[in-house]
Order: sequence, then structure tokens, then C-alpha cells
Amino acid sequence: MDRSHFRQTLLLVIALILAIGAGWYAHKWYIHHYEDHSQRRVNLKGYEFTSPLLDIELPEGFNVDYEPHPFKYKIVSFIKEKVDSGQVRNVAVYYRDLHDGPWFGINAKIEFNPASMMKVPVMVAWLKRAEKDRFVLNRKMRYAVSLNTVPRQYTKPARSIIPGKSYTVDELLHYMLNFSDNRATSLLYKALSDAELADVLDSMDVNNNPHDDRNSMTIHGYSGFFRILYNASYLNREMSEKALQLLSLQDFPQGIAAGVPAGVKVAAKFGEIVPENNTEEVQLHEFGIVYHPKSHYILGIMTQGGDFAKQAEIIREISRMVYTEVDSNIRQ
Repeated sequence: MDRSHFRQTLLLVIALILAIGAGWYAHKWYIHHYEDHSQRRVNLKGYEFTSPLLDIELPEGFNVDYEPHPFKYKIVSFIKEKVDSGQVRNVAVYYRDLHDGPWFGINAKIEFNPASMMKVPVMVAWLKRAEKDRFVLNRKMRYAVSLNTVPRQYTKPARSIIPGKSYTVDELLHYMLNFSDNRATSLLYKALSDAELADVLDSMDVNNNPHDDRNSMTIHGYSGFFRILYNASYLNREMSEKALQLLSLQDFPQGIAAGVPAGVKVAAKFGEIVPENNTEEVQLHEFGIVYHPKSHYILGIMTQGGDFAKQAEIIREISRMVYTEVDSNIRQ
């Protein structure tokens, strides 16, 4: 081989090596900037209760219907044990990881009466008004209703509004949510139009049946309230923060909040149906957001049975199980 031909061959080999090297470097750059960051996230700071996530790009082929939580089956087993032993007749559970959205439901098609959990849309309707006019929250209303016109409550409110006195809307929202006061709820509900409440239900991905006197719904159907409040996608961010802050002042501390460590914030609402006689079963439910330090999640639990105390205990235990599993499975 002459010298010139050797030089051409050497240059060709070098060019080939450089091309392969450039391709390898480009591939590594792509992996670093895209595949290693398969979930592109844009976060907003300064808010405590609503999602800081402004944008998310899930990796191609990500299946939001996939159930990646093996602890679901531990909860299924726990529920079966409680049903088989006669401690409760029905239990439904909804869980959603608010970090990237995977969720699961257990007995998610069973319908329950949400009871006092329907105070949430009443609150949302008033805060929607306040988006347009902040002075709405300072409006005063006088409570002049008879003491006997509100539904019976098993869990008595620690504080309640007094007939003959006037309260601002903001004060009434606190009574309704922090003490589950049916008197405050009655006053706020009657001052809303049917169209306002319908807009809340239609806009918040909630599948209720308006022709059902009990407004029965599934646990998955009710989840829309908390998903949309967290994402601030119906109320603006300021009012969504206010809504979840109100819900974080517990009116049922023996439920979901009792199943998580002290100091972990929970924004939740409970509901109860306690029959006047033995013709119906007790219904006790709670739905909320648990602000785990590293992974916020929604948890909803609906129960139907004959023993309020045992049903409260089941809610606490499921909450404890879920928190323990989430805590132990967080990716470091």
C-alpha cells in the first residue's frame, strides 16, 4: 500500500470514529436531557395547600389507568376481613397519588349518601362569587331559623351559630367546615341559586344524580372536588388555597387525620348518616388530601354498617395503612 493510499484510509477511519463518537455523545445528551427527566415539571412556589405543579409532561406510553400500588391488595384484604366479621357492610376506598396521578378504587361503583361532604360544593360556590367580588365574604346574614329545622347530627358541632345573631359569609364558612355546623350550612345554602350549585357540580367533574333525594354518588365521583381544588382549576389559586385551608381545620380529628403522624396536614371533610330508627344503616365517610412531606395524596373512605365507632376505627386504620405504605415506597 503506497503512502497516499494509507493516508486516505487512515483519514477515513478517523472520520468514522469521530462520527460514531459524535453520535454516542448526542445520544448521551438526549438521555440526560429527556429520558432521565421523563416527567418534565414546572413548579410554582409560595402556595401551601394547592398543587405547585403548573405543567407536567408524562413519558410517552404512560398509562394513567395503570394501578402501580401493590398496597391496594392489602387494603382489599383488610376490608374483606372487616366485612366477613360483620363489623361493617360496605367500604369503598379511593386513592390518588398527586405527584404524578396514578390512582386506584376499591368498590368504586357502590353509591353512598355523601351527607355533610356536600358542604364542600356550598363552600366552592361562595368562593366562586368571591373571585368576582371580594366584599362578598364580608356580607352579613342573620340567622333567624328555628333550632329544629336542621338535620340531626351524631357528631355534635363544638360550636354553632345562634338564632337572632348576624354573621359574615366568611364566619359562616368557618362554622360550616370547621365545626360541620348544619345551621351555618342552611343559611349559606339558601342564599345560593340552583344555577350556582349546578355550575360547581358540572365544572368539578362530579357525577351526582340531582333527581335522587339523597344525592347518592360513588367514591370516585366525589373525588373531583378534591382533585380540582388541589389543581386550582375551577377556583383561582387564591380561592383554592382558602378552600383547602378551611378544610385543614379538622372537624373530624378521629378519622383520616388520626391515621397519620402528628404535624402532617390533612385537608378533609367527613359526612355521616345516623338513622332515627333501625330501618337504615349508619353511613360514615371522609375524603381529603394528606400532605405527606414528600408525596401528597388524596384518600377517600366511605363506609356503611351498624356501628359508628367501628366505622370510624376502620377509617383511621385504612388511613394509617395508606400513609405507612406511601412513606415506605417513596422514591428517594
